[in-house]
Amino acid sequence: MARLEGAYEQINVRLSDLSAELRTEVGGVRAGVSELRRQMNTQFYWILTFVLGSILIPILRDLTR
Repeated sequence: MARLEGAYEQINVRLSDLSAELRTEVGGVRAGVSELRRQMNTQFYWILTFVLGSILIPILRDLTR
């Protein structure tokens, strides 16, 4: 019985360590995804600006003639 309790204690310790490592990894992935989302938003707004500018500038140029 004491051996089983010792084995369960070791399993508990190992699972606690694994849980901590997993939390650290998940936190790193979340930070990476957050940074990627920020970069994608920035690129989207630049592309949107260029597309709208390429449409509106010729229209405004024709209206001023």
